[in-house]
Amino acid sequence: MLNIDEPTHLQPQIALFRLGFRPFFLFASLFSVLALGIWGGFLSGMSLLPVSLNPLWWHGHEMIFGFVCAVVAGFLLTAVQNWTGQPGIKGPMLIGLFGVWLLPRLLFLVPVAVPFKLIMFIDLLFLPLTAVLIARSVIRVRQWRNFVFIPIFTLLTLMNALSYYGVLTNQFDWVNIGLYGAVILMSTIVALLGGRVIPFFTEKATQWQRQSSIPALEWLSFISLAALVVSIVLQNDLLIRITAGISSLVLLLRWHRWGWHASWRVPLLWSLHLSYVCIPLGLALISFGFPLSVGMHSITVGGLGGMVLAMMARVSLGHTGRTLQPPSLMPYCFALMLLAVLLRVLAGILPLWSSLLLLSTIICWLVAFGCFCLYYGPMLCQARIDGRPG
Repeated sequence: MLNIDEPTHLQPQIALFRLGFRPFFLFASLFSVLALGIWGGFLSGMSLLPVSLNPLWWHGHEMIFGFVCAVVAGFLLTAVQNWTGQPGIKGPMLIGLFGVWLLPRLLFLVPVAVPFKLIMFIDLLFLPLTAVLIARSVIRVRQWRNFVFIPIFTLLTLMNALSYYGVLTNQFDWVNIGLYGAVILMSTIVALLGGRVIPFFTEKATQWQRQSSIPALEWLSFISLAALVVSIVLQNDLLIRITAGISSLVLLLRWHRWGWHASWRVPLLWSLHLSYVCIPLGLALISFGFPLSVGMHSITVGGLGGMVLAMMARVSLGHTGRTLQPPSLMPYCFALMLLAVLLRVLAGILPLWSSLLLLSTIICWLVAFGCFCLYYGPMLCQARIDGRPG
């Protein structure tokens, strides 16, 4: 792990803003607990949202563009320092970017009448600003391999704009295109990063020997996911099912080569492997003809939510100078997220039990991410224990 050495007096006084993962991991997790608590209240007949806000749109939008995007941004802003050797953003610049993310989350919830289009404008700035900051480091060292995240962030911004357009014009097909398209784009980022780090982590922690990647399999993974995004935009159900089926098969074959069978004794590994596999499983559900929302929720709860929890648990330990040994309750939290996937999928196919299953899913999430905030919050707010910067 590369660290950019820097004199202590040049480090921000507030440790929370010394590197991108710190504020985004902590506050995105806290926000997910708040957002799903509010959503659970709404499902129980107790709405805490402003009456002018569409609750279904808010739930989908905020879990994708509020929660997942923040964690991915925090991860990439931290990882790009290791990749390029360029210092990551910190201090005032990081505080400013964090504020651009946080402000729309708060403005949606306050009872004061804030113009919706103003919130939209602020929110649409976050991903482009993050992309610029990542691109700046990548371009300086001409590390074009990592420039791939810039077009993905650009497409995510477009999907965010489409979701806003749909809710502003009451054309909810556009909302679904924006949100579902964003889920697949986020899955593409997870597939890309997963292919880099999951085999690497598995090899380091076990006796398993990593295999060389198969270029054709790698290309087919991302081409099929791109084709799925196009299918969603075209709203062609048959094409969606075909491309989802191809993506599912290719991603499963790819994952099978990552040493999953060697991971069961290490919670920080099996949590990554099993969360990742929720993506191809969700795509398989779509290809088999289950409702689109059922497959998408397998991806969002497990492939994104579970993966985020597992990755944050590992990255936060390593980047605060600690050994890679999670708190004793975290393996149970990883298991709760996998249980949440099962419950959420069943909620979509068992309508008579859907209310109970949905609330049970929310409880699993609240406990899992609540424990993360409780255990990791102090780590993220304190300086590295080894005295190094970051």
